[in-house]
Amino acid sequence: MSLVRTERPAAGIARIVLDDPGKRNALSAALRQELGAAFEAALGDAAVRAIVLTGANGAFCAGGDLSSMGIMAADVGRARMKASHRMIRTIAAAEKPVVAAVEGPAMGGGAGLALLADAIVMGDGAMIGFPYFKVGLVPDYGLFHTLPRRVGTGHARRLFNTAASVRAPEALAIGLCDRVVPDGEVQDAAQEQAALLANLPAVAFAMTKQQLGQMPMSLEAALEMEALAQTVAFGGAEHAEGRAAFFEKRRPVFRRDDGAER
Repeated sequence: MSLVRTERPAAGIARIVLDDPGKRNALSAALRQELGAAFEAALGDAAVRAIVLTGANGAFCAGGDLSSMGIMAADVGRARMKASHRMIRTIAAAEKPVVAAVEGPAMGGGAGLALLADAIVMGDGAMIGFPYFKVGLVPDYGLFHTLPRRVGTGHARRLFNTAASVRAPEALAIGLCDRVVPDGEVQDAAQEQAALLANLPAVAFAMTKQQLGQMPMSLEAALEMEALAQTVAFGGAEHAEGRAAFFEKRRPVFRRDDGAER
């Protein structure tokens, strides 16, 4: 039985769904492996321009599968973590836009998964939680990188130290998510957001995402990176189309490398 499935709700959109209802989509080894494979397949598919990541049965992801963890030696624990890192890096470095559609709980590693996305849409009954200290563990799934970039170091420290579970209104207020909608509208709203991102200039989006992932950086480092990236953009088809659309007073129509309209 597959624990992760990929759907195609609209042209250009892949929806990757965690589906282990008995464990509220907890991050078992099998689920992590399937999730990584699903992302690699979607990122390698030229027909996919944006990805929605979500969970089935009213839960995004309950986090780590505590039943499979137990007390383990350092080398075993390190191997377990390294096994997750390829999947985490794949999602974080995705050159295509990723939108997290969060219904119900996104706890621990589930929160980490959501924060790897470029945009987060939450249902008004959803919750993002950081319960690591309650079980004597350290935040993982890239949260030391992603959470401070989302909410700032002060909020990140508070959320970790209090093992907080943040409901949708507070999440929106502190920048932990981008949009809150009624629970029954989460998938449609996330698909709408993915479609908007899919229509951005793909090369410019990917280079901007890459540079944001290096933040914070010194002014000199930022200037060097922008010089490299903008040199590519200046000579690209996306800039040519955007410039033409500006002067012709129309909406730009960006195209993929194969020439198809985005």
